Amino acid sequence: MRIGHVTFGYRPTLGGAETYLAELYRVLEGAGHVQRVYQRSTGERAPEIVPVPTWRGLSPGRQFWSLAATLPLRWPRLAREDALIVHYPLYALPLLWHRRLIGLSHGVTWDAHPGSRAARLKKLLARLAFARCRAFVANDTFFLREMGVDIAPRTRAFAEVRRGRWFIPNCVDTEHFRPTPGRDDLRALNAVLVPRNLYRNRGIHLAVAAFPRVLAAFPETHLVVVGGPGDTGYGQEVRALAVNLHLEERVRFLGSVPWREMPAVYSAGRLTVIPSLCGEGTSLSALESMACGTPVVATAVGGLPDLPADLAPPEPEALGEAMVRALGARDELARAQQVEVRAAYHLGLWAEAWRRVVEECSGD
Repeated sequence: MRIGHVTFGYRPTLGGAETYLAELYRVLEGAGHVQRVYQRSTGERAPEIVPVPTWRGLSPGRQFWSLAATLPLRWPRLAREDALIVHYPLYALPLLWHRRLIGLSHGVTWDAHPGSRAARLKKLLARLAFARCRAFVANDTFFLREMGVDIAPRTRAFAEVRRGRWFIPNCVDTEHFRPTPGRDDLRALNAVLVPRNLYRNRGIHLAVAAFPRVLAAFPETHLVVVGGPGDTGYGQEVRALAVNLHLEERVRFLGSVPWREMPAVYSAGRLTVIPSLCGEGTSLSALESMACGTPVVATAVGGLPDLPADLAPPEPEALGEAMVRALGARDELARAQQVEVRAAYHLGLWAEAWRRVVEECSGD
C-alpha cells in the first residue's frame, strides 16, 4: 500500500515521537509499503518528506495546533495515499474523509489543566477522532480509559481492546539499548539521569526540587539533565531553582545527545528519573534506560503506570524518597526491570502488532 504519515515532526529527530515514527517507517518499509511523511516545513530535505506550511512566527506550541489548519493544502496528495497514519488525534479531524484513516495517540494532551475549557475541548476532539478513525492505536491505557475503554494499566498489551482500537505500548530496540561500559565523565559523577527535553510538562523542576533528599543519603551523586532546550523560559526557571536550592554544582545540563549515543549515557547512570507532570505516554526514555540496566523511578501519571518503573506521586518529597529507595536497592531493581523490559517491551512485539493493524485496514 501507499501509506502517508501525518505528524508535526519527523526530521530532525528531537524526541520520542520522531523516534517512534522513524522505527514505524522502517517496519512498514520492510513489509513492502511505500511511504511518505507529511510534516511541518522545517527545511529538511528527504525523498519521503512532504512539507506542510505553518506560520513560522508562531511558537512551537501554536505551530503544533496550526498544522491542523494548513493540512487541507495537501489534500490532493493525501487523497492519493491508500492509508493515512495520523500521529496525533488533532490531525485526524481535517482528514476524516479518508476511508483508511489510522489514528495514533502518543499520550493525553488535556491532563495539564483538568476541567479547564481548553482541556475539555482537547478531550472532545480526541473522542471525535477515536470514534471516527477506521482504526486507532493508543500507546498507553490512560488514553484508552479517557476514551471510555475499561482497561487496567499493564493489561491487554499488543491487542485489539475494542473493535479497531488497539493498545500498543512503546517498545525498545533491545539490540541497540543494552549495557555498555558507559561514559567515563558521567560515571565519575555518580549520575542520576533526567533524560527530558526542557518543557514544563516533563517535570525537570520536580526532579531538581526532590534532589536535596537524595544528596542527604547519597552525597556523591549529581543530577544530570539530558535533553534539548525546549522552552527557553522554562530552562531558565529550572536553572534558577538549582541556584536557589544551592545545587548549582550538583545539577548538570548535558544538552541533547544523539539517539545512537544514548546507551553509553544510560549505562553510566546510577538511576534514571522520569518526573513527568502530565502529557506522558509509555516513555521511550524509561524503556531505553531499563533495557540498558539502569533502573527507573517515574511519576505515577499518564501512561507511566503501564511500565515496570518504580512509581511515585508527582511531588518533590515523595519523588525524593522513591529515588533514595531505588538507589539503596539499585542492583536488584535494575535486574528486575531489565528482565521485564527485554522480555515484554521489545520491538518484535511492537512491529508485529503494527503489521496486524495495517493489514486489517488494507481491506475494503
